[in-house]
Amino acid sequence: MNTHHAVILIVEDEPLIAEDLASMLSELGHLVHGRAHDACTALHAVQVERPDLVLLDIRLNAGPDGIAIAKELQNIGVPFVFVTSHADDSTLQRASETRPEGYIVKPFELEDLRAQLAIVFARLDHRTGTTRTPGTFLVRDRGALVKLQIDAIHYVEADDNYCTIYTEDKRYVVASSLSALEERLCSQHLVRVHRSYLVDLRLITSLRERELQLGDRVLPVGRTHRKELLRRWSER
Repeated sequence: MNTHHAVILIVEDEPLIAEDLASMLSELGHLVHGRAHDACTALHAVQVERPDLVLLDIRLNAGPDGIAIAKELQNIGVPFVFVTSHADDSTLQRASETRPEGYIVKPFELEDLRAQLAIVFARLDHRTGTTRTPGTFLVRDRGALVKLQIDAIHYVEADDNYCTIYTEDKRYVVASSLSALEERLCSQHLVRVHRSYLVDLRLITSLRERELQLGDRVLPVGRTHRKELLRRWSER
């Protein structure tokens, strides 16, 4: 499981590549702060809301290239990783002078990105002597980023590729499938009770053949999940 839920800025001038990278990052549990296609947009985004990491293409269609942006990021102390299809000696030499946290060569798969980012965040944590907060999940609330305690989640309801997370008094909408979100939350208390629902096992007050009681809410229980749910609930 990926325990680093980071805020990441993508600097990429190819919209389809940026969209694919954003999708991968979301699946890995990260929050994409934004996407920039040139130096001006990228540096403005960094100043407005400092991301944890910038994923930076080297060759951009207009204006300064990614290495020029990297020098500015280095000056202001924002870590970055190059994501590029160029790995020739000349480009590698110029890139290495900016001291990136990593260098990912396109094309790459989800697991390649997962491994690279795990190494990057481990290195950053070791360097700063800090550890990222476990048991939290980054969500947006009225435009602001907040850390939601995973233990505060009562249940999650899925609707296609969006999920609504319900706590005692609030709800948050995230762009994710329920399966991907379940993996990212990785909580022993949140169990799948239906194809569209995750529920905190500790909050179930009664269980029937096709439904359960969760406080004042009645939620459906799917046939394929009933047996495992009953076993886990009875063992509590």
